[in-house]
Amino acid sequence: MVFQLKVKNKKSNRGLSEDKPNKFRSIFTKVKVVAKNVIYVKGWSKSLVENKTINFLNNKNRNNIEFSFSNFTVKTVKEPDPIVSKSKELRYKSFFKDNKNQTKDSDKFDNYCDHLVVIDKSVSDNYVVGSYRLLLKPKNKGRISFYSESEFNIDSLLKNQQLSLMEAGRSCVHKDYRDGRIIKLLWRGLASYILQNKVDLIFGCASFPSSNSELFAKELSYLNLNHRPPKKFSCHPIEKLRANYKICYGNEYDNKEIFRSLPPLIKAYIRAGAWIGEGAVCDYTFNTTDVLVVLNSKNIIKKYSNLSI
Repeated sequence: MVFQLKVKNKKSNRGLSEDKPNKFRSIFTKVKVVAKNVIYVKGWSKSLVENKTINFLNNKNRNNIEFSFSNFTVKTVKEPDPIVSKSKELRYKSFFKDNKNQTKDSDKFDNYCDHLVVIDKSVSDNYVVGSYRLLLKPKNKGRISFYSESEFNIDSLLKNQQLSLMEAGRSCVHKDYRDGRIIKLLWRGLASYILQNKVDLIFGCASFPSSNSELFAKELSYLNLNHRPPKKFSCHPIEKLRANYKICYGNEYDNKEIFRSLPPLIKAYIRAGAWIGEGAVCDYTFNTTDVLVVLNSKNIIKKYSNLSI
């Protein structure tokens, strides 16, 4: 995920059971900043998962969503719908530099995910201008694989069979539509999907814009000190991928300034009450330093289901 690095903060340690009706509103009051500065929730390094045994659930029985706003349609689609291919093209343009040998960002997870898309009908019926990839594990279902496992140990999330989990990733907005509208529509769609599929917990990765983690030592230390999840949701990097950086303590930085310097999407998640898992991972393929975000779905549903665009 690519960001302008700025800095500032408000301390917050929040439990899963807390209601925060104003917290998710803060994401969307800042959403124009997010849309302008955050190009995408990073694409993952395929090499990290190619040799891993992957288990999936059939996605045919999940509840789809579809609604319209002005000339935009928001809906979920699945393979082999041709719109999924359009979503992959948008992802590739957002994630990678031009490559004559490739036009789509794609991996084996795509076949088992729901793809949340925003379509500009004023251009065409398949003109995708925003996209999110959603991988759902309903409660009391067997073990499945998530993309985040290529970088992080998330066993604490997976062992609670009473939780319905959703991994959200591959988020991107067309470069000509980053004025706040599309990211709002995506998140309204996300809230609808969460509600219809009874999702309890959302997780996924967010990134700092370099694989040199030392550049973000203060930011990563701040997140580790102030926004760690409770023990039952603790997550940590796969050890061989763990980023090595100097641990900084609270007396070495100003919390408000550090919060300002966080990537916009990470700040938005934190304002919604998200936790950030322990540690970070350096992804040299994408030149990013990655952290794991964990978020209570209630924070999205309460404020985003009826958010005005």
